[in-house]
Amino acid sequence: MLRFVLNHWRRQRFKFILTLVGALIISAGLSLMFNLTDSSQGTVEQTLQKKWSSAYDIVVRPKGSQMTTESNNLLEPNYLNGINGGISFKQYEAIKQMKEIDIAAPVAVMGYVNTTVNFKKKLKFPRTPGLYRITTTNYIQNGFNKERQSQVILHVAQGSKISIPSNVSFLTEPIDAFEDAVASNSVLVVAIDPKEEARLVGLDKSVNSKNKSRYFSTLDRYEYDKSTSKHTIPVLVNPNSYNQGNYTYKIEKLNAPFKTEQDQQKLVDELIKKQPNRSLDRSVLNTYPAKIIERVNIPTSKVEETYLQTLINNTNVTYSDPAEEDGGMLLYNTGPLRFKSESSPYPSRWNTAYEVSSSPLDIKNWEYAKSIFPAKGYRDINSVGKKVKNPKPGEVDVLFPYLAFNVVGLYDPNKIKVSKDPLNELPMETYRPSSADLVLDAEGEPVNPATSIDTSGNPVGLLTSSPNILTTLDSARGVMGEQAISSIRLKVKGATTVSEESEQLLQDVKKQIEQETGLMATITKGSSPQPVVTKVVDNGKTLGWIEQPWIHIGAAMTIFRETSVGFSGVIFAMLAVAIVYVLATSYVSMLARRKEFAVLLALGWRTKDLYRIVLIEAALLAGFVSVIALLVESIFSYVRNETMNGWSLLWITLFSLVIYFAGAAWSAFTIRKISPYEAIKTGEYASSSHVKLGLRSTWTLALKEIFGKWKRNALSILSIALPTALLTFFLFVTFHLQGVLYTSWLGQFVALQVGPMHYVTMGVAITIAILTTGEIMWQNVTDRRASLAILKAVGWTNRSVRQLIVLEGMLIGFVAGIVGLSISYITIYVLYDLVPWDEPLLIGVSLLLPVLFGTIASLLPAQIAARVNPYQELKDAG
Repeated sequence: MLRFVLNHWRRQRFKFILTLVGALIISAGLSLMFNLTDSSQGTVEQTLQKKWSSAYDIVVRPKGSQMTTESNNLLEPNYLNGINGGISFKQYEAIKQMKEIDIAAPVAVMGYVNTTVNFKKKLKFPRTPGLYRITTTNYIQNGFNKERQSQVILHVAQGSKISIPSNVSFLTEPIDAFEDAVASNSVLVVAIDPKEEARLVGLDKSVNSKNKSRYFSTLDRYEYDKSTSKHTIPVLVNPNSYNQGNYTYKIEKLNAPFKTEQDQQKLVDELIKKQPNRSLDRSVLNTYPAKIIERVNIPTSKVEETYLQTLINNTNVTYSDPAEEDGGMLLYNTGPLRFKSESSPYPSRWNTAYEVSSSPLDIKNWEYAKSIFPAKGYRDINSVGKKVKNPKPGEVDVLFPYLAFNVVGLYDPNKIKVSKDPLNELPMETYRPSSADLVLDAEGEPVNPATSIDTSGNPVGLLTSSPNILTTLDSARGVMGEQAISSIRLKVKGATTVSEESEQLLQDVKKQIEQETGLMATITKGSSPQPVVTKVVDNGKTLGWIEQPWIHIGAAMTIFRETSVGFSGVIFAMLAVAIVYVLATSYVSMLARRKEFAVLLALGWRTKDLYRIVLIEAALLAGFVSVIALLVESIFSYVRNETMNGWSLLWITLFSLVIYFAGAAWSAFTIRKISPYEAIKTGEYASSSHVKLGLRSTWTLALKEIFGKWKRNALSILSIALPTALLTFFLFVTFHLQGVLYTSWLGQFVALQVGPMHYVTMGVAITIAILTTGEIMWQNVTDRRASLAILKAVGWTNRSVRQLIVLEGMLIGFVAGIVGLSISYITIYVLYDLVPWDEPLLIGVSLLLPVLFGTIASLLPAQIAARVNPYQELKDAG
């Protein structure tokens, strides 16, 4: 059998050379593709490995804290902000005991303590008798405009000559009591587990060693004094202030007579008549005109730094007088931002957009003046005060915890072990304030350059500050109760590399947590920033659009899978074209050898013997491909100075066997239909060859020949259409998407960089497609030698015959172009939800290139057709 096969190849020397050229291209193409794909895949995996790294792997939150944005696999930049408790210590211990958990670092947001700073003798009052108005206003810069955060107005009477009733809405204390500039500032207090936080981010390494500063120790305990209802908590202080804005103190003299006793009595009677019940913060005197005497400004950052410096000076100080301890009332906490979906103003830049709006604030269980926080905000505000049952006369009906700070040390958040690589940065609200860029103005026009917007220190503002005071978890438990924990950040053992195994491990841990604790677990490992634009609306008026890097959940894993699919798609396209080529070659070979095989069957050969012939041929060609692959692999290894990749060689061998044995199976299926009587027949006989098409021109003759042998020509069309479709898609990515293959669910980061390797692969596939089409057209010419001889006998010139065959090749290429363009556009629509009809150049290239390929494939068959000798062919036919 082997000798028979070799003799056949020797007799059909030219076709055998063409078959070897095809096998050589397949072998070299597979080798090149596998080596470049391995290299590109390795580069992508190294990049994804950086994205895979993160501060924590899983975040656990209370049930019901899920945001609407998570339906798009997006988490807002400060997604832990606004979660105030909800996880019990029992649930926390259950999670810590799970064998897969390496680190479980909880965060307990306790709330805002209202601190007070006195700037001595900062205000200068005149000594002349009269009514004075002191207005203390806290202004903040929210990035869009100057906004009033809080305002306190007091009226003071100086030089009173009459007895002032207690229900009059002004004060009569000596002027010295009002010369201090008093600033109230809200400071956020957050509790952490010192041991777990040190393991997670190295918080212990960020502690400053000056002023006896140290990290938490087991001796730093929470204490509660029942007699005074005071909670003493150990704290670490961050001395850096991120607040922007200022406190403005305005002193005005009211335009009201107050010199004589008669003037004073008349004014008092008038005020009592207008306002019988005393109200200092909403005095009727607010409506009286006044003249400004003095104005003093103090930056908010100075207020906060002054207070923090007071704490710092008292680091590790043992108080002899409890009244001197620093602290304050724990008053309130705030909720998360409320996002709603919005149409993106520039979808090509921001695939996702949201809107946030301010709304009036209302707070329940509140004992103090509401003027200490704004009238409106972007977040809800919640009092931590508790109603007192049956309060005694004169007692308040709402109690707030008083926190006394025992400062043990200072820490610098810039020294914690959290990656600042934008590829894998997760929000660490405990240490970093949020920020954003103003990218579009109120009219939606671009702001160039973009304006940076930082936190203003407003608790209910758009961007919030990180806490300046950290305490221990047992302190949160003592003050807030058993469900004080807001969230838990987890590191999982074994999930260190980007792989399906790591992803499955994280999914299993997530499922276990949710089943055993009832909490909500979100896998954050492998997440990555995605730019999102948000419209900011205040009182129904658009202030502008801000851009922030939101967290795209699981982006690295999605990219990993999509990249694998992308490389697999290239391999598939290459293999598909190679298989079509081998099938076409086998089909054409069987058409040419039907008579030969029929003669062999007539001489007594069995069908199994013919099967062996095609199997031997397939095995020899697959072996040839493997040998060439071995040579190419050796060259790659030598150039790279690396060990030969045995796996690539094995895969190439397997693919070669698959390709050529698929062709052998096709041939075997055809052999089953051959009968010995065909030995006396010539040409191809099929009902499909009888096409009812009028022969009025060269075009109709070419179409009749194409449709008459539609099976083999369909293989030609398919072989050209496949690489054309992939080529069109890559061109779309290169020019329309700037060379980066990504989809809406991948965010903005690279899934597959379309580069030279892909076009080299397409070049190989196109070369194979041209060979396939050329070989099929060659067989078409062989089957039509008699009809071509008749055409030449009736006057057709060699040029006319060449034009006919070339026209057939062009038509095959044009149909292949339409099929390829359709496949690529369907793919683009599925991935990007758009059809680029506005790309005439892309459409033109996608249609013209296949025509060019078909033309090139037809040149050799056209030359063979032109050399047909009418006399010899008609003589042989007779």
